[in-house]
This record gives sequence, C-alpha cells and structure tokens, in this order.
Amino acid sequence: MPVTRLEICTEHLSIDQREDLLDAVWAALRISPGMVTADGNVELSLSQCGPAVAPEDAPLVRVGDVEYRNVTPQRLVTLMKRWSR
Repeated sequence: MPVTRLEICTEHLSIDQREDLLDAVWAALRISPGMVTADGNVELSLSQCGPAVAPEDAPLVRVGDVEYRNVTPQRLVTLMKRWSR
C-alpha cells in the first residue's frame, strides 16, 4: 500500500495556527513532521507550497494530489479519520 503524504502548507499561517494543526495530527496519528505512522500509511510534512496558496485559502493541506483549503484542526481530524478507514 502506498504511503499517503499529508502536507501542511506553511504560507500565511501564524505560529499558533501551525501548532494547532500539528497538535491535531499528533493527537490523531501520533506523528510529527518528517515521521510516518507506525502502520506506514501516512507521512507528515511541512512545506512551502508556493503561489498556489492565497492568504484567503490558508490553512491549506494537501493529501496526495488533493488540496483542502481553510482547514481547521477539527476539520483536519475529520479528514484524517476518513483516510484511516
């Protein structure tokens, strides 16, 4: 099974926003940036995603080729539950 790459784009994020998203990932998957889940299914990275991220779209999270805009920590948890099924 291929690894799902969970990428949090850091443009236009405050430190608090970034930490809240990382806390949500840690609570759900027990991984930090650069780590892969124990089952090998999900890898987390922080990235500069470039001009594709407009300020009004942040926080932006990519999962493979799919982008999710305006992601709150709660929405990220919901998305992660969907991926882990």
